[in-house]
Amino acid sequence: MNGLMRSQVSRGAFREALQTLSEMHRKDIHQLDHFTFPIALKAACRTTATLRHGQQVHNLVLRLGFQVDVYVANALISMYCGCAHLEDAVLLFKEMPQRSTVTWNTIMGGCVRNGLPRLSLSYFSNMPEVPDSVTMSTLLQAHAHLGAPALRSGRSVHAHIIRRRAVGFHQQTATQTLLEMKNDCCVVENALIHMYLESSCLSYAEKVFQGIPTDIRDHICWTTMISGYVRNDMHYLALATFRCLLMQQQQCKWGEVLNLDASTVVTVMPSLTLLRHGKEMHCFALKRGYDRSNVFVATSLVHMYGELGSIECAAKQFKRVEEKNVAVWTAMLTAYAKHGRSKDCFRLFDEMRLQGVTPNPLTFMGVLIACTHAGLVVEALDCFKCMTQDYGITPDMHHYAAMVDVLGRAGKLKEALEFIVSMPVKPTAPVWGSLMAASALHHDIKLGHEVAKIVMRMEPENPGNFVFLCNMMAQDGRWDDVSVARETMKLHGFEKIPAHSSIS
Repeated sequence: MNGLMRSQVSRGAFREALQTLSEMHRKDIHQLDHFTFPIALKAACRTTATLRHGQQVHNLVLRLGFQVDVYVANALISMYCGCAHLEDAVLLFKEMPQRSTVTWNTIMGGCVRNGLPRLSLSYFSNMPEVPDSVTMSTLLQAHAHLGAPALRSGRSVHAHIIRRRAVGFHQQTATQTLLEMKNDCCVVENALIHMYLESSCLSYAEKVFQGIPTDIRDHICWTTMISGYVRNDMHYLALATFRCLLMQQQQCKWGEVLNLDASTVVTVMPSLTLLRHGKEMHCFALKRGYDRSNVFVATSLVHMYGELGSIECAAKQFKRVEEKNVAVWTAMLTAYAKHGRSKDCFRLFDEMRLQGVTPNPLTFMGVLIACTHAGLVVEALDCFKCMTQDYGITPDMHHYAAMVDVLGRAGKLKEALEFIVSMPVKPTAPVWGSLMAASALHHDIKLGHEVAKIVMRMEPENPGNFVFLCNMMAQDGRWDDVSVARETMKLHGFEKIPAHSSIS
């Protein structure tokens, strides 16, 4: 029966697996052993009612006395950590008469996943067992969550790993297959790269990446490094690394080492700044069928074409997607909005709702952008009302700033000011900044000056606010006030960089 449950879990029939456990318990309690419950808990973790099903399995474990089994207790701790019930996991951990390395790894990993990296480090300091690659990987994940302040400690962990020969292509043990040994190596090194990237140490991450032999780098390692380049705006290096990945894929037996998946494509997409590179990436996704079947890749392609100005290619890609979710619809209508095609944006918004897709906050942000470009005040107010009343979405500061921008660009400065004053939350600098820009656009210097003072009090370290104020006063011919403002900028250590042209 354990084999049947394992088969049901492997094919995604999680409720059937739990039903099989129930039948085993009813018919013959002796069929249940310490292998049964971890399978059942794994099934419980994949259902919609994870905690309730997990607790039911836990009650059965207690009734049959299997809670003392390390294998079963580890599965219970993992289940409670996955359900964000860390207190129950910690209680189980403390009550265990015996613990294995897996036990310590599970509780440490649960602490990290539940946002308690320091607690994970404290468990490691009390761990009597010899740490393995999973332990070191979890320890590095904790340091990654702590970021730059934990860099020194993270480098100490790195030194410890090197001393223990946990990093690099170490010797294969008698019980390990070659693939298992390679995976064991990559787990730690991937965590090292991630830790250094989270600590803003790109150079250290590169050194670790370059130190991994090319024949054992997995797709997670490549993807992590590419994402690091993207986050640091090194788009050329991100694209170059992806091309190196493709070359490595061609040199090995297909799929043996590099299980290149859609996540890598999604990661590299933001680094594409030229349309020809975007089309090159699209061809790669097309060959693997990602552009139709994988909603994350499809959304990234639509967004990419929109950002690179090829709205027709974005529309063609949008039509190719087999199952469109709210993210795909939002990417397409936002592309229309940013290119000033407001009618197409509204048409798509109506079509989306007719097909039963519920818009999210980003969807409404796209519609508001379309209203801004087209100067559609009434439509923007209707959109804002629809968002709050029909869909119960609480506006964020981006929505408020967009509404102020719509009113301000249309010359309704009084209404924009009243909108800000009536906001149920305290307006931030970007909201006031939208009104400040509108005041300058319509030459209302008095209102612009008052709003600029509010913005500068909220963002005293932003030199752009001083420059904006100087420009407004210069438009009004108040050159003495301009001089005073520029002297204030100098006292704050700000300096306006003169504009220049790249044309010689």
